[in-house]
Amino acid sequence: MVKAMGDGTAIPTEMIPRCPHCGAEAFPWVRGYGNFLEGSKYHQEYKKMTDYLKKNMHDGKVLFLELGVGRMTPMFIQEPFWELTAQLPDAYDIMVNRDYQFLPKKIEHKGLAIKDDIDRVLKDVATELNAD
Repeated sequence: MVKAMGDGTAIPTEMIPRCPHCGAEAFPWVRGYGNFLEGSKYHQEYKKMTDYLKKNMHDGKVLFLELGVGRMTPMFIQEPFWELTAQLPDAYDIMVNRDYQFLPKKIEHKGLAIKDDIDRVLKDVATELNAD
């Protein structure tokens, strides 16, 4: 498609992918098309995560570690964990992202946002842990 565009911005109509069943134009499964991720698979995975936490949080301590989670879809990854961090007395949230350093006010005292390369941050953590 990119080659067919040449220097312009139009894709030839015959190159637009179509649904093999109804012939409608295919669209990327991304935010903004009214059909993003929150189907049965999302709910199954959310339930698995919630069940895991309930089963394994005997002392109430939990660390949520976000590695490279972007800002396009915070409601699917970040916001559920931010809510849990806010609600659970011994929860803490650490976010590492190359491009963003964002921490909601309600968990500022229970979180850390690091704007840096994930590889570098993890190597620094390993160095610190090995130093002890």
